Amino acid sequence: MQPLAEQTMRDAAIAWHLRLTDGSDADWGGFADWLEADPRHNDIYEAVCDADLALEPAVEIAREAPAEVEVDPFPEMAQLRPARRWMWPAMAASVAFAALGTWAGSGLLSSDYSVRTAPGETRTFALSDGTRIVLNGGTEIVLDKSDPRVATLKGGEAQFTVSHDAARPFTLSVGDQRIVDVGTVFNVRSGKDVLRVEVAEGAVRFEDGMTRLRLNAGDTLDAGSGNIVEGSKPAAEIGGWTRGRLVYHDAPMVEVAADITRARGIAVELGSDISHRRFSGVIQLDGDDVSLQKRVGTLLGLKVTATADGWSITR
Repeated sequence: MQPLAEQTMRDAAIAWHLRLTDGSDADWGGFADWLEADPRHNDIYEAVCDADLALEPAVEIAREAPAEVEVDPFPEMAQLRPARRWMWPAMAASVAFAALGTWAGSGLLSSDYSVRTAPGETRTFALSDGTRIVLNGGTEIVLDKSDPRVATLKGGEAQFTVSHDAARPFTLSVGDQRIVDVGTVFNVRSGKDVLRVEVAEGAVRFEDGMTRLRLNAGDTLDAGSGNIVEGSKPAAEIGGWTRGRLVYHDAPMVEVAADITRARGIAVELGSDISHRRFSGVIQLDGDDVSLQKRVGTLLGLKVTATADGWSITR
């Protein structure tokens, strides 16, 4: 007899399998959330999709059932799906569709799925290989449920604590550039014009088709507009946003403003006379928006005013 928790997960996998045959965008988002909630969910869902022999009896029952009879095959899953009942023949047909192996090939279910955060939201999850990913606000990453060793950062910022496997290195793609794990903790920020990579532990390999560089702990790299600039910073400061602090050394104000927007969801507008200024210091992100507003104004030596859309920072 299966443990209750495992049986519950299997029931949920079956419910998702049925639900996604005509799933809306909201369904797919919920499905991605469910996959991320527990590394075992992916394996159990794959087993459901591959269980053609176990599902064959359902198809036979469907062929014999009157078309007008409504049956809820999984009543215990009522809270995990929309408030409607499935027609048994239609359900069985979708099951048979998966059992024949045509589900993935049809494009209805790609192995890729996206995880997104809104500005001001952070999200932490683990992949099935043990890799831990923390997303900063305003970030989108594309993962492959069939291969946890690859990911694509579409935009935003994320920190990766990689479970090292020399035979199958973790590879992160950002546009035409790749960051390949050599056993590490690293932070990546992708903006409109610049990609920044910072290594907190271990090492990564950076590749962009023409360049191949190794970055060790404390190394940083900025790539954009055909230029690559290498630098360094204290490893302990890398990924400080995951601990509620933003650390700067002679950083442009536009970077500070973008970081506050990403981390707290506050739109920041800079006065034209200060956008060129630079800042060194540490901004603690704790507290409510009002206390943060006062703290930032004091640190910057500038006037931070609350507006209908966020903040305005001026002299």
